[in-house]
Amino acid sequence: MIDLYTAATPNGHKISIALEELALPYTVHTLDLAQREQKQPWFLAINPNGRIPA
Repeated sequence: MIDLYTAATPNGHKISIALEELALPYTVHTLDLAQREQKQPWFLAINPNGRIPA
């Protein structure tokens, strides 16, 4: 199972579409960019660049 960390952005939608087209199982974890969740230590452990999607 793939964990997709994303927000409602064009790049996030691209990955969701690709996963659906490939019929791969995945779980979406939506981040709140206004709260800067992508810069929290727990997320930086997933993607040190602090960018989504991851």
